[in-house]
Amino acid sequence: MTVGHWHREAYQALCAAASAMGRPADNASDINAAVIARSAVYTQLARATELLVGGRPVPEVPDRAGASTILRRRGQRLTQLYVGLRAATIVERQFPPSAAPVTAEPARSLHRAADAVGVIGDILASHVPPGQGPRTPEGLAIRAGGGVQSGIADVASLTSRLVMVDLALPGWLSHGRGHLTEIYRPVAETARWTASSGLSVIARELIAAGRDQPPLNGLDLARSPLNPAPSVRTVDDAIGAVAAARSWMWQNPGQITGSHLQLGTQLGLAAHILISDGTPTMVGGWRQAAIAAADLRATPPVGPARDAAAELAEVLRWARSQTAVGCSEGAQLGEKQAVRLSSELPFLAATLHRGLSAALRRGELFVKAEMPLARPAGSLIFRAAERWRPAVSDDDVVQDLNRGLAQRHQPGNDGPETASRAFPNPPRPRALMAQTQARAATDGLPGRSRGRTR
Repeated sequence: MTVGHWHREAYQALCAAASAMGRPADNASDINAAVIARSAVYTQLARATELLVGGRPVPEVPDRAGASTILRRRGQRLTQLYVGLRAATIVERQFPPSAAPVTAEPARSLHRAADAVGVIGDILASHVPPGQGPRTPEGLAIRAGGGVQSGIADVASLTSRLVMVDLALPGWLSHGRGHLTEIYRPVAETARWTASSGLSVIARELIAAGRDQPPLNGLDLARSPLNPAPSVRTVDDAIGAVAAARSWMWQNPGQITGSHLQLGTQLGLAAHILISDGTPTMVGGWRQAAIAAADLRATPPVGPARDAAAELAEVLRWARSQTAVGCSEGAQLGEKQAVRLSSELPFLAATLHRGLSAALRRGELFVKAEMPLARPAGSLIFRAAERWRPAVSDDDVVQDLNRGLAQRHQPGNDGPETASRAFPNPPRPRALMAQTQARAATDGLPGRSRGRTR
């Protein structure tokens, strides 16, 4: 499940929690569960913010009075969002978790939201673990700024819904009888502060700033290759398997073998054909790399390296099956699916390029040596004896493979270019594109004024 899926799950859960607070709370156990879950959502949103920007925007979070001062400043919206999220969890009294099953809808929905935002944080942490360097190409892209603005906008949209929960929370708590109202007064005061702090205004501005930015919706957990390799039946299965294999290879370039180079280049060619026009006429690039890799020999992969090769082989089988039947599946690929599959290929090429350099340094790739002619005793026929020698960077086959992979990942662009490839802008709907083109055509007609009418 991707970041986009869990964002929708959290958003719907927060809407349900706010709506359900029109009914009174049943007991203290349900109230405790809702209060704890509310703080957990704020905490997980702050964690996701830290992962997106690579650390805490501020070294220390002040108390609510200091947070109010920061939130009244102009500018520094990211810092203000983070401070507001942290200050919203400050409650002067701790409440014990409930041992009884939670029956109140607000508590259940808030728990769902906390779990969903927690998964979003786990997905981000699998690519950009805190205190470490990026573990995947997507992580490298995030650290280069790709998807960060839209990711902050997603956090802001959930914050905006959570503020709606805080608007309803004091009234929900006041339904308690007698001493319960007094017990939960610190929670009500915190909720009132959050609702009046201006955090919702800051959130709306960050949401607006994230529009039309490269989205993080398709980002999934960076899993390891599985054994046995899962069967690939859909485009989503293929994307997940390719991501798992090349993420592992990215982290372990010293274990990439000739099998990975051969399978990866063949897969790149097959996938390129699948997402283009379905005809195998592409010259250069993946085709050049696949032809060159086929002339290499190496020791077979073992352990996790074998699992990564198996995942690539399964995706290759699926891609070839689609092109073999007239690209029926390729014709049905949605624009978003095609963009996601296409965005995997440059990173696959970059990963194979790194692995090729590492394998050459280890002396684990072999090319055909000159074949001397030998005549067996008593025979008039000369025979060529096939021999292999360690490959070097000057070999024609290696240079062809290097050039082919370099064409597909465009080396030297590890900043904004990496980010744009990892998180491309979603394609505009065809209907909207046609409408825009029609409007542009009519605007150019004689007599059609594009300015103010008189």
